[in-house]
Amino acid sequence: MAFGDILLELLEERDISQKDFANMLNIAKTTLNGYIKNKHEPDFETVKAMASALHVSTDLLLGYESALSLTSKELQLIERIRRMDIEQQNIFFDLAMITDKRMNQKFSIKIP
Repeated sequence: MAFGDILLELLEERDISQKDFANMLNIAKTTLNGYIKNKHEPDFETVKAMASALHVSTDLLLGYESALSLTSKELQLIERIRRMDIEQQNIFFDLAMITDKRMNQKFSIKIP
């Protein structure tokens, strides 16, 4: 998938307009449109700013991760986790492990 296609899909997934995103990045809407239509490529700093604003990795934005196959809820969960500080992430992880363990016990599934 081309950079512009990935960018457009991420914007649509997050319900961010091109105008709003261009304003967030402090670039012209026409410049952003050129990226989305794959007519131009952003520089490294712009890619990093885009990834940060969208709460995704630069790898995902550049097409090196297949996270676009995740559901909307999965992407939202990942975004929220990335916005947490390390202590909050650790608490969340512990809670997820407890929940997973209880689910496995409920259904008598043994996981090493």
